[in-house]
Amino acid sequence: MRGGRSFLILLVLALGLGGYIYFYEWNREPSELASAKKDKVFSTDSSKFEEVEVHAVSGETTTLKKVNGLWEISKPEALPTDSSEVGSLLSTLDTLEIQRVIDEHPANPAEFGLAPARFSVAFKVAGEPAMKRLEIGRKTPTGSDLYARVEGQPKVFLISAYLEDSLNKTAFGLRDKTALKFDRDAADALTLEVVGSPTLSFTKKGQDWRFTKPYEAKADFGIVDGVVSKLSSARMTAIETPDGTKDLKKYGLDKPQAVVTIGAGSTQARLAVGSKKADGALYARDLARPMIFTVDATLLEDFKKKPDDLRKKDVFEFRPFSALGLDVTVGGKTFTFAKQKAPAATDPAAAAPADVWKQTKPDAKDLDQSKVTDFLTTMSNLRAESFATTNLSSGEELVLTVRFGDEKAPSTETIRFRKSGTVAQATLAGESSALVVSATEFDKALSLIKALTGVK
Repeated sequence: MRGGRSFLILLVLALGLGGYIYFYEWNREPSELASAKKDKVFSTDSSKFEEVEVHAVSGETTTLKKVNGLWEISKPEALPTDSSEVGSLLSTLDTLEIQRVIDEHPANPAEFGLAPARFSVAFKVAGEPAMKRLEIGRKTPTGSDLYARVEGQPKVFLISAYLEDSLNKTAFGLRDKTALKFDRDAADALTLEVVGSPTLSFTKKGQDWRFTKPYEAKADFGIVDGVVSKLSSARMTAIETPDGTKDLKKYGLDKPQAVVTIGAGSTQARLAVGSKKADGALYARDLARPMIFTVDATLLEDFKKKPDDLRKKDVFEFRPFSALGLDVTVGGKTFTFAKQKAPAATDPAAAAPADVWKQTKPDAKDLDQSKVTDFLTTMSNLRAESFATTNLSSGEELVLTVRFGDEKAPSTETIRFRKSGTVAQATLAGESSALVVSATEFDKALSLIKALTGVK
């Protein structure tokens, strides 16, 4: 009976002591540490580091060396680095602070997970013979800090636990994980080959992306350029094997779901996307390398675009305020309109006079300004509702050429409109496939231009 009572007393004392330590750390750390000036763990400057070594929790050791001012992975193999990941590691070492000293001379460092350390980070400063190593143990009971010490020094102190991800790095974490390397700024060609869809090819001319397959047409710059950007920023999520070329079927890369080709000048880069892994990621391969890796599954969705999704839907680029001149062919006659600058105001307090649209050919005459503005607004707002599979070969026709932008070097665009029955189409110069536009809006524009020109 006495033994049982002693056990209960000891149990209560142990629980009380554990609870005191837990709540003491929980309540003390935020308030006391926030007000106290904290010492840095190291006083060195990472710009002077010439070597860094990380022994990760996984047991893997990664060595970084600075070569010609740039960091490279030297072990476990020579690899290029991810500058942002390395920068995060170095920045953390630069700013690392002691949150609180736990014990200047601990009797048993193993109690803190420091004998051996759970993981460690070491660095060598140029001109110094030995490395300085930070040993990191387990988390405190509250989980907000990590026990740590500097190799060769007995003192155990705390560092913030949120820094673990910045310090516990593997070779994969520190390596460059770019899935497909190409010069993003020089990209001028793109081909998407996806199983079950037609091949889509584009070329960049000036500031425009244009279809070359399955037809010649303007592409939506923002969407196509977004696909190029997504490809440029695609990252490997894991490496399956350094060389999978002898077992491509295992990864679904013997017959890929998609192959994307990006051109930059005279160079090309190609990414193949294979089958799905159990965790949802997709196997992939840069066709210039034997390595098989995985990428996020959402990458494939960006490649599964229908031609209509990527086609430019605005009929015109100009806007009413940017238009400088028009050539309109309607009813078999061509008319030229020009925007004439208003004379400068003589009274500084008066409102600036508006520019005036006038007809200059086939004869000069004044125009109804509100009708011109309404016509320009209606035409500039036209958008494709769909894309024609067969172009109209006859019907009521209107051809509009617009000069717009810089007066000294204006841009020009010409659109041919045809309407038959309830269908209205717009065909851009140099394109083989027409855009289907609102017949109601086309009728409105046609009525306005007839009123302006007097065509019946």
